[in-house]
Amino acid sequence: MSAPTAIRRLQAHYFAIYAVFGAVTPYMPLYLRDIKGLSPSEMGTIFAAGQSAVLFMPVLMTYLADRYRLVRPLFIVLFTFNVIAMTSLVGAVGFWASLLWISLNRLATQPQVALGDGLYFTLQADPKQPRASFSMVRVWGTIGFIAPSVIFYVGYEVGGGITWIPWVTALAGCLGIANAFRLPMWSAALPTATRPKVPTLEAAQVLARPPLALFCLGVGFVIFSNMAFYSFYPLYLTTEVGIAEKWVGPISSLGVGIEVFYILSLDRLKRRFGFEGIIAMGAFASLFRFACLAYLPTPFFAVFFQVFHGLTVLGFLIVPVMYLNAHAEEGYRNSIQGLYVMLVSGVFAIAGNIVAGHVAEIGLIELYKVSLGVCLLGIILTGVGLWLGRRHEKAK
Repeated sequence: MSAPTAIRRLQAHYFAIYAVFGAVTPYMPLYLRDIKGLSPSEMGTIFAAGQSAVLFMPVLMTYLADRYRLVRPLFIVLFTFNVIAMTSLVGAVGFWASLLWISLNRLATQPQVALGDGLYFTLQADPKQPRASFSMVRVWGTIGFIAPSVIFYVGYEVGGGITWIPWVTALAGCLGIANAFRLPMWSAALPTATRPKVPTLEAAQVLARPPLALFCLGVGFVIFSNMAFYSFYPLYLTTEVGIAEKWVGPISSLGVGIEVFYILSLDRLKRRFGFEGIIAMGAFASLFRFACLAYLPTPFFAVFFQVFHGLTVLGFLIVPVMYLNAHAEEGYRNSIQGLYVMLVSGVFAIAGNIVAGHVAEIGLIELYKVSLGVCLLGIILTGVGLWLGRRHEKAK
């Protein structure tokens, strides 16, 4: 397989998996409310239950990846689960049936982010494999996230609207399956005899170091607060500021579309500001977003902060992955990503969804005021972790 071909297929994987996210994340609250007739607290419970897959799936999948160098079978099975879950959701009636199929969707989707990142970092660690910057690969995930919004907007115009969600998600899953058969095989960068028998334990020892532990705790609280945004922003747009449902997708895609330019600038920003600088910019953008939602509930400010959405993605979704990889070694590069997804993205997202669902019953404005305070706490902890890490590096 030629170098450009291998990179293109990895880019296609990011496109497919984030197209699944893009079909579900902006629209599922509206789908559950309007099609399935569920309440905000029921939605919060469903989203939290779906996130519970993160407590074991990424760690299990990345363990298999590090230990046995599995790639294609894992992706094929996970995308197949996605197709089954979303097509079954069409006929689901009530809370429990919706919970079952959305949970299966999340169970299949969550580990694929860690596996995709692990595949990229493992290939880049092998001098025999093609070189490509993370931003040039990861940006295709952003493009994939946008694609469903374009389809759904057309759906509203012709009368389908959010009823298309399961089918578009299943289509993205089918694209993922087809591409998985063509992904590059994982390079056995380490001989089998020298690979850690339990790479997850090696990764856990690294994450338990005080600077990294505090860093992960801080990022976790930011993710906790972000669940209020991702789960209830569509409802906020339609109920608090009176924007028509058909514009929810395009508005969400506005931030994600601008995100493309931020991601393409990632390497330049990293050279100029470092990891710490990018996270600081992401912190400012996160606080500004919640301030707008909580204290400026108007159509203008409900949309304006999307200009800075890409900075929140860089600061608290992409850079932490790169920062952890910089502390990993061959043999557990995938496992450290899986463990991070479980302990940080998973645990804090579950708790965030549960709390957000109950606070949303009081009011969406109150929800975003609480989220602003939690986000600030997370930013402070993240900054302290980075500072301790910098001191540790200088002391070596």
